[in-house]
Amino acid sequence: MMNKLSFEKKKENTRTVSFKVDPDTSKNLTYLREFYSSSSGRRVTTGEIVKQLINIHTKETKTW
Repeated sequence: MMNKLSFEKKKENTRTVSFKVDPDTSKNLTYLREFYSSSSGRRVTTGEIVKQLINIHTKETKTW
């Protein structure tokens, strides 16, 4: 099971990436944004969630 993501109050500089998702994934993403926004006390963006997931998965796959 994956650990809960952690979002700090301050965001780092980012660059724009765009992608399309199906309706179910969109609902799941909305849930995650609302969940992490509520638990962090600030608005968490899709990009922040995707960035953390990419970094976590990259770190895990480098140990395979």
